[in-house]
Order: sequence, then C-alpha cells, then structure tokens
Amino acid sequence: MSATAMIEFDNVTLGYRRRVVVSDLRFTIRRGEFFGIVGANGAGKTTILRALLGMLRPLRGKIVYDVGDESDGESRRMEATRGGPPMPFGYVPQRGHLDEIYPLSAHDVAMMGRYGALDWMAGPSARDRDLVDKALDRVGMTDLAGKWYRDLSGGQKQRVLMARAIASEALALVLDEPTDGMDLEGQQSTLDLVGRLRSERGITVVYVTHRLNELSNTADRLLLLHEGQVRVGPTSELITSEVLSHVYGLPVRVERVDGKRVVLM
Repeated sequence: MSATAMIEFDNVTLGYRRRVVVSDLRFTIRRGEFFGIVGANGAGKTTILRALLGMLRPLRGKIVYDVGDESDGESRRMEATRGGPPMPFGYVPQRGHLDEIYPLSAHDVAMMGRYGALDWMAGPSARDRDLVDKALDRVGMTDLAGKWYRDLSGGQKQRVLMARAIASEALALVLDEPTDGMDLEGQQSTLDLVGRLRSERGITVVYVTHRLNELSNTADRLLLLHEGQVRVGPTSELITSEVLSHVYGLPVRVERVDGKRVVLM
C-alpha cells in the first residue's frame, strides 16, 4: 500500500457462499481522490460496495485500510473485522433505503450521522447540534431543516443524506447511485455539490453509478465492471473509444463537446 492509499483491495474475490460475483480485484483508493465505480445493474457494484463498507467479507484476498494520521505522515494498516471497517465512512445510500413512514424532519435525518458518537443518556451535545447545523448549511438545506423529510423533493432528500454523512466527520464519502431517478439538472447539481464538498474538506469520494457519462469528466480514476471484466485506471485513459469498445464488446464512441468527454453507445 502506497503512502497515499486509503483502501487497498489485495487479490480480492467476492461473492455469496459458493457464488462468485467478482474476482481478482486489485486496486487502491487514494486519500482525497474522486474514485468512481461504474457498471450496469447486476454487474457487482453493490457487492464491492458492501465489501468496502465491511458488510461482506471476501471469499479470498484481503481489504486493507490505512487508518493512520495523514497530518503527521503516519501509516497504520488494518484489515476489516466482523465489527466492520476500522475507519469511518460517510455512507450516502439510495434515497429509497430510508423508510419515510416515520415523521422525521430533515434535521432529524441529518442528526443520524452523529448516532455513533452520541451519549444516549444525555442526548445530542452542543457540538453534535453544531456539526449537524453546519452540515445542513454546506448542502444548502438550512432553510428546510425543520421540514418533514418525506415531503422533500428527490434532490433535497439526497442533500439531507449527504449532510448526514458529513456530520459523521468521516474520512471518506461513499455515495450509492446518488442521482438515481433525477433529471439532468438534479444530476449535475449533485455532482457539483460533491465536487464542492471535496474541494472544501479534501475528503475522499467513492461514487457508485451505472451512468458512465456521469463520471467521465469528474472522477480522477474509475473502476469499470462489465460481465466479470474489471478495468481500473485514470479516467482519461479509460474513457476512450478503444478501451470502452473492448470492455463492452460493442462499438462505443467518445466525443468532445464543449471540451467535455461524451460517451455514445
């Protein structure tokens, strides 16, 4: 593991009991980078995500986390245990994963990001409330903090879930299909917000999506999944007509429009 690597998949095979989903995963996620995981539904994105979050143990190989203090250059490598990964993640699930039957405000949902640190006898501290208020402000949801979460728009709900992740003070922000069901304006707004949070806090971003174009101009590096094939590398090297045509087994064109890559399939 290099000095800048936060997470390393070392010859990892993932699956469920005897069913292998994806094998021979060898890649790192570096501190402060925007790392995208792209693949069609059923390609294995969720399986990799579950392993990253410590919810699924590898059938073979190991996943190593560097939990050292970056400020003093200390490196401390640890593997995940049954209790989960040895480092905190700010996990932003798909919106439908939160049961909206409960009468929770946007502030209540964002406060969930502090649950791991709460003193349940005393309740949220002034610091907890301050962190949640600041997180809601960062995502532009201060004015709607008291509104019922279930009454928010899809984009607003996504911002609240991101505030929840930010409030946890995690070292990495992990987003699972964050723009699913959104129109183009909502997709771009979400990407802009992720980019701003990353630039402000230097946080590592792991972004899972089935939309290749969504990350073709934003991610530093990509992991492409297709029918058991895995390609990892800089976005500029993978988002080419030649590479994508080989990975997907069909003609793919990558054009430049207003200076940005556009994938045409």
